[in-house]
Amino acid sequence: MRLITTLVTLALSANVAAGLVWWVQKGQLDARQAQVAALQQEVRTQSSELLGYTRYTSYLTVGKNKLSEQMKLLSATVVRDEGTTQIVEKSVLGLPSTGVVAISYTVEYAFGYDLRPESYELKAADTGIEIHIAPPRLVTAPAVTALRHRILSGGLFTDEKTAIIRLSQEAARRARQQGEAMASEPAILALCEKSLTEFLYGFLSKQPGVRQVPRITVVYRKPT
Repeated sequence: MRLITTLVTLALSANVAAGLVWWVQKGQLDARQAQVAALQQEVRTQSSELLGYTRYTSYLTVGKNKLSEQMKLLSATVVRDEGTTQIVEKSVLGLPSTGVVAISYTVEYAFGYDLRPESYELKAADTGIEIHIAPPRLVTAPAVTALRHRILSGGLFTDEKTAIIRLSQEAARRARQQGEAMASEPAILALCEKSLTEFLYGFLSKQPGVRQVPRITVVYRKPT
């Protein structure tokens, strides 16, 4: 009888020990599975974050179309007061000799890029985004306003209306020449680049999944 009791006790002890081993092993397995799940979630999170830093490249084509749509609105406007001294022929002054007239006026210049889709490129580069494009130019004829004149010598206009028309025409011609020269000035280039890059940056940064937009650089094409 004592032998049977001993055997039963040993059997129960073995079962308990086996149960404990199984419980410990299951706990370890659960812990490992939890670690694997946490690691997988971390990888997914990091992958999503990394994708957000390069996601902007998916929207470059859309951004290019958007720039083309906004071409007229992306012009940079510059207003300057201009003045010149001009010799006016006697047929305008109505005198036996020519006269000297001082002319002053205000000019509004509008500069911008040719943003037709076939005229430029958006490229993802190692340093960020590059816009390969021709330099800015006058996008419309300069607007001449507030024309004023003062006769320095030679008398008075006999036909003031005709004289003002001719002076306005001359001012418009000079303004276009001045504007074409201004287009390559560093200040004008900087103003146009700022308008272009800020618009593209703002558009890309608002797109779904984009966490960061890199530096945008304007690269001017060489004249062909």
